Amino acid sequence: MKILLICHDIPSMTVGATLPIYHLIKNLGKNYSIDLISFNSEKYDINELKPFLNKYDNIKIPTYHSIKDQLIYTTKNMLTLDNIHKRSFLNYYYHENMSKLIEKSVLDEKYDIIITDMPMAFYAKNIHIPKIVYAFDAVSDYNYKMYTKAESILSKVYWYMNYLKIHRYEKTYDNFDSCIVVNKKDKQLLEKYIKTNIEVIPNGVDTSFFKNDNEESSEKIVFLGDMSTPPNNDAVKYFINEIYPLICKEVNIPFYIVGRNPSEYIKQLDNHENIIVTGSVKDVRVYLTPGTIFITPMISGTGIKNKILEAMSMNLPVVSTSIGISGINSRNYEEFILADDNISFKNAIIELHENKKLKNKISSNARLFVKDNYSWQKSMKKLENIIERLIKE
Repeated sequence: MKILLICHDIPSMTVGATLPIYHLIKNLGKNYSIDLISFNSEKYDINELKPFLNKYDNIKIPTYHSIKDQLIYTTKNMLTLDNIHKRSFLNYYYHENMSKLIEKSVLDEKYDIIITDMPMAFYAKNIHIPKIVYAFDAVSDYNYKMYTKAESILSKVYWYMNYLKIHRYEKTYDNFDSCIVVNKKDKQLLEKYIKTNIEVIPNGVDTSFFKNDNEESSEKIVFLGDMSTPPNNDAVKYFINEIYPLICKEVNIPFYIVGRNPSEYIKQLDNHENIIVTGSVKDVRVYLTPGTIFITPMISGTGIKNKILEAMSMNLPVVSTSIGISGINSRNYEEFILADDNISFKNAIIELHENKKLKNKISSNARLFVKDNYSWQKSMKKLENIIERLIKE
């Protein structure tokens, strides 16, 4: 069987948006012939995946650190006849050469199925062979929530325009035979206006990689994520303003903010004597040592939080809001602790700090829970079943 896989960048196990595609290649590449076409931001290495690929083609895409430069680049690419035909309005991942590359590959090769991620879906919508779009989340709903929360007029306009654009874009999924999301909540949101079959495949964890063999123990609180995104910044602000001061009144526990692209707000927190901002790290496991209390005080966002599953796999106790734990069917005070207000969140961290028996129980249960329910092998087997079904239809 021949699969054409289309991704907005080189798939990486360090990036949530491409993590399922990365594991798709590593699991299905053993039994299927996979051709990968992607943009290349030159941030990630394809060499690890090449043994699992039949062929790899890419087009380099520039990385812009300012919204202004990104908007100029996007607008220039948008003003082509090809893009008008594709109707990809203000899509950063539109490029005429990418369109030509995909069309040529489809003509030259006899693919049995196409699988594309969300940003690249419009390239495949008019190709008449079985197609799957890996949508991951209900992205327009997230943008609408950000619009309702925005305080300034400019921010409201920005988020509402994004909502309208992505809501319209998500209707592209009706041109596909199957749409995959990572949890039931996102499926329910998309089903309100998407007619195609929507299926849930939860993300997994590489439990052999995320395993805590570190004998060194250090008591600390850790938040992990891409620190350029609004949901992660909102979570840290909430924790810093509403929760951490309450903790510091009772115990002295350092707080680590681990992740790439820290915003200016996050960077200035590093001046606090008890807060450490790491920025980008080569291996997050260095900060997930025994003694760590892992937190996800999310107040916005969508999808499954891979970082929670990874922390659980590392035998760490997790304290999370309902939004953070969404899509992960674990039990409160068994595999994690739920805390939806600042007092509950503070109390949970203090309790884990003082009650070693509870901390060890939740940590051990969390590891077993992930091993039993969130392996990539199980997730990719579900995808394989969908592929086989669509090809037979």
